[in-house]
Amino acid sequence: MPRAEITGWGKCVPPVKLTNDDLEQMVETSGDWIVARTGIEQRGISHVEVTDLAEVAALRALAAAGLEPKDVDLLVMATVTPEITCPSNACFLQERLGAANAAAFDLNAACSGWVYGSATVSSMIESGIAERVLLIGAEKLHFVMDYHDRSTCILFGDGAGAAVFEASTSGAGFLAHDLGADGVAGRTMVFPTLGTRGELLRPRNPAEDRLHFEGQTVFKIAVRGMEASVRRALQRADMTIDDVDLVIPHQANRRIIEAAVRRLGVPLDKVMINIADHGNSAAASIPMALADALAQERVHSGDVVVQTAFGGGVTWGSSVFRWGDRVEPLGLCDADLAPCDQTVFELLGANREFFAPFHQITEAHTVE
Repeated sequence: MPRAEITGWGKCVPPVKLTNDDLEQMVETSGDWIVARTGIEQRGISHVEVTDLAEVAALRALAAAGLEPKDVDLLVMATVTPEITCPSNACFLQERLGAANAAAFDLNAACSGWVYGSATVSSMIESGIAERVLLIGAEKLHFVMDYHDRSTCILFGDGAGAAVFEASTSGAGFLAHDLGADGVAGRTMVFPTLGTRGELLRPRNPAEDRLHFEGQTVFKIAVRGMEASVRRALQRADMTIDDVDLVIPHQANRRIIEAAVRRLGVPLDKVMINIADHGNSAAASIPMALADALAQERVHSGDVVVQTAFGGGVTWGSSVFRWGDRVEPLGLCDADLAPCDQTVFELLGANREFFAPFHQITEAHTVE
């Protein structure tokens, strides 16, 4: 039976960055506090749509695999911030790329989207439904952020990552997966902005449409959930922690990552962490970290790699795979985003304006 092997990879990072110094000008915080609490120093803020980010990452992944868009027979896009609801963003992307031979659909498991997507496409390759799959994780998270709320706006950034999965009989590829969810705990991370709940003519309300995020509860769920999920996936692969060469976790918070791998008994030199430059980019975080790990020569032929994530839902998941022979891209792609002539403060101006009334009311009540 063939396995799904990753043969191409790529990422797309917006050119405009929201630094901790910038955040100091918007909310009551400090760069040192943000780094100590999260490990984040800057995060990308996109001036284009999520499909634009996905397109660049996808083209770079295809080039790395030495493939053309028409070679792909399935295209899956993991995102929690779709550009529109219908048609799917995957179909948008299929048209953009000219991937006329590919089936296409979106997948939403929030920050676990990449792992859920990996399990889905690798299973479809193993079953013979597909032979070459393009999986993309892409997010424009700043669209739903309240940049008056220091507890959430410091965390999230925009970006995209992609990988090509191909059928292989070399012995490399995905060995095991673990997926799970807890709908009851899903209330800890909610943003209703892009949903259909409520009356059609209901005006958007900043008090209702803002992100609901219970940080301490999420921390505990994330650490325990990822640890248990990795152990189950390794057991299904008939492996132990000692067999693992590299762990690529969802880049939610450096303290969460460190706590989870400490419980697993994995030294930090076996963990890929790039959250300082990208922040939490949800479904895009793992493929972006994979691309960075390959660029830094942290992935070698035959390495056993574990990817693990948790996200809204609450969802969680882990995958175990063995890397193939090639760690260098077969080709490079010069595709890039259009240049941006706006400052980060101009890009975030609409968010600040929309959520301002909520904080004005809250502050007035506090004074009373």
